[in-house]
Amino acid sequence: MRRRSLLLIPLLALASCGGGGSDGGGTVVPPPVATPAPTPAPTTGPVPFPTPTPVPSDFFVAAAALYATPADIAACQPGVLKPEVTQQVLQILNAVRALHRLPPATYSAVDEPGAQQSALMQAANAQLSHTPPTSWRCYTAAGAAASGASNLYGGTGPGLSLATDEQIIAGWLTEVQNIIAENVGHRRWLLDPFLGSVAYGRVAGRYETSSRADAAAIKVFDTAGPAGPTGPLPDYVAYPFEDYPVRLFDTRALLSFGVIANKTSKWANANVDFSNAAITVRQRGGATLTVSRVAYDTQGYGLPNNLQFAVSGLQTGTYYDVTIDRVNVGGAQRNYSYWFRIVP
Repeated sequence: MRRRSLLLIPLLALASCGGGGSDGGGTVVPPPVATPAPTPAPTTGPVPFPTPTPVPSDFFVAAAALYATPADIAACQPGVLKPEVTQQVLQILNAVRALHRLPPATYSAVDEPGAQQSALMQAANAQLSHTPPTSWRCYTAAGAAASGASNLYGGTGPGLSLATDEQIIAGWLTEVQNIIAENVGHRRWLLDPFLGSVAYGRVAGRYETSSRADAAAIKVFDTAGPAGPTGPLPDYVAYPFEDYPVRLFDTRALLSFGVIANKTSKWANANVDFSNAAITVRQRGGATLTVSRVAYDTQGYGLPNNLQFAVSGLQTGTYYDVTIDRVNVGGAQRNYSYWFRIVP
């Protein structure tokens, strides 16, 4: 069985999609930012995750249940997902975003056919690509365009089980199966504070004669839906953050942190420098944990600044306090602190 996910298109292509051009060009200087206090608790309850729908144990029965119009990989027919499938995906995504105090995304139904064709192409060719060649089986221009603007997931093999949509989203969050190591680009797109709308496609069924294929695409930029953000933004995005469901985390995962210094201009947030940052992770009332594999960038995967690091010895049910000091934000030094706990 093979199950994998792939990072989004290279930054070179991202730059042509707005990596500076969205502000009309030139140098953007953000306004002064005060040292933020810890993010306040939400005034309303968390967005609930949808109750999981039981998945039939038979792969093909479970796959068929996804569709209003069946998909047929051999015939290059992408099918049409049931509305309740796409609604559930949006609800899961927005429940995840609410954990980080991020505003919800909307759904762009106009972009769904392209996302569905992208998923078909990945499934039909048993591989993943954000730049699929015209020689691919089931190639369409709409599917290729969606592939370049989406998180992708895929699996093939005779023993493949059908993943739930929440498991697919969790895989994009944890990144532990990302074939491009040490990169959390999928997560950054899902947790992009400026994400406005998404579209989802998924194709699962018989691959060739005796095997199985399952592929998904969620379009996260260049959608026809409303631009974001759709509500107030916090001062930063941290993963994991506060009480975090264990099913959305993996102890092998890199932790990550990004600063929302400018809440009106996405690309102005590239003006954040983590080169002198000091990261401390402490078990509350206990020892300081080892931090390693520290990396940072200002690439345009979602929020255009990112600090990522590994922490050894994390356990469920334990409070951890994180401080990230000496962050340079537009020439001023800022210090940040937050906590998290992995919960059932």
